[in-house]
Amino acid sequence: MCIKYIRWISPRMLLGFLGVVCVSVLIASYVLEHFFQIYPCQMCLYEQDVFIAAGAFSFLSFLFVPAHFQHYAVLVVSGIFLFGVALAGYHVAIQYHLVELPAFCASNDLSAFDSIEALREQILKTPFVRCDQVTWSLFGLSLAAYNALMSLSLSICCWIWYRCR
Repeated sequence: MCIKYIRWISPRMLLGFLGVVCVSVLIASYVLEHFFQIYPCQMCLYEQDVFIAAGAFSFLSFLFVPAHFQHYAVLVVSGIFLFGVALAGYHVAIQYHLVELPAFCASNDLSAFDSIEALREQILKTPFVRCDQVTWSLFGLSLAAYNALMSLSLSICCWIWYRCR
């Protein structure tokens, strides 16, 4: 049985809410990095890209998609969040050493540097965080685990809303 009040939520309202949630998550990750020195690994940056994609698609659908097609946009955003669940779940598996560390998490790409000096400046300027290291946790869960839970919750909310329409 559907929740009684969920039918009152329009697709436009839900897309706006999802866009605001995505922007809030990205602001929180920016604050963690720049004010608390909790630096992201390469996998974390990919997980942020999921929220960028979901937020951009939500806001663009909110603004430009006709109202009778916006419920499909909610399904697309739900799919983006499901991809985020898979990516964050893979990251958690890396952190618990259940799967092997991918090559892009082990080292930086050195092909973009012209000289040794440019490489040295980049190394000294940017801290490198390995994907298998938990840089911050709360109640035993890493940020990747919270990301997986958040993405799963948002995807389920989108799906419940769609089923109740």
